[in-house]
Formats: sequence, C-alpha cells, structure tokens
Amino acid sequence: MAAAGDLFIRYGFEGVSSGMIAEEVGTSRPNIYSYFHNTEAILEALLDEKLAAIKPDLEALVVPGEPMDFKALFTVLGQHRDLLLLLSCGGSAELRERREAFDDAMIGGMAQALGSQRLADFPTLLPLVSGLLRGVIYETVVRERPSAPPQEIAEHLNAFIRGGVQAVTSRKDN
Repeated sequence: MAAAGDLFIRYGFEGVSSGMIAEEVGTSRPNIYSYFHNTEAILEALLDEKLAAIKPDLEALVVPGEPMDFKALFTVLGQHRDLLLLLSCGGSAELRERREAFDDAMIGGMAQALGSQRLADFPTLLPLVSGLLRGVIYETVVRERPSAPPQEIAEHLNAFIRGGVQAVTSRKDN
C-alpha cells in the first residue's frame, strides 16, 4: 500500500496504473487484481487507512468553545502530510467527494472550536476562514513552501483568527 501511495503522490491518480503498482511492489498485475478491482480501489483503501489514522489526532484538537490551536493543527497535518497529498492527487467524482468530506469535517471542527454561534451569525466568516486555512495548509504543509517557519505562521494564524472573530463579534454587538 505504501508503494502505491508513493506512486499516487508522485504521478497523480491519472498517472498511475495497476502495472506500475505491481512493478513497484515486485508482483504481478493479476496478483494486484486479486486484492483490488482497479487503481481507484487502491486509492480508496489508502484514503480509508490514512483518514482513520488522522481522525483521533484531529478530534483531540477540537475543544468546544475554544479557539483552534493552529500550531497543534499544523503539527498534526504535517505528521499526516501524505493524506493531504493523496486527497489532492485527483481521481473520480467519488474520490473528490471524499476530499470535500474531509474539508467539511475540518470546517465543522473549526466552527465548533471557534464558537459556532458566533460563526453562524456571519455566514461569510466560516468560508473565509476555511479558504484561508486551506490555502495556508496547502502552501505550508503540502507544497512545503512556507512564507515563514510553519510554527510562526500558525502563531500568526491563531492571532488573526482569534482577533478577527472577536472583532467581528464585537462589531455586531455594537
């Protein structure tokens, strides 16, 4: 499975064949087919495995009513970078739906951690924070092109999100 994951990350879903996976693993293509119907089934199994591994780590970060700790989030996502790369490697509509479900779960966790009542009052705030976070994580963790050290970025993100949410909430109360 790890060899298939490396191929998907390196070449993207569309660039990987069962033959490539068989060659990388050192087995025959029919042997691969005895376990998986096609390359999509292999990617699905990899995603299932990786999502199950990250779930407890992400759940531990979400404390209802408390701001998200982006330093801890970056650490967790950095430890599971291969999941983010696999989620971004392409594939069918069903696989894209898996990516969107992961994104939705992250957004839900953020909403809960940031205080869902405050976010519910400002429908544009949640997608804004979500898009910002998605972009920062992609550049910092997935592409490994941070604009500053990841922990420094996380610190600034913590301050921005906490300050921004408080400022918007205060403004509405006035």
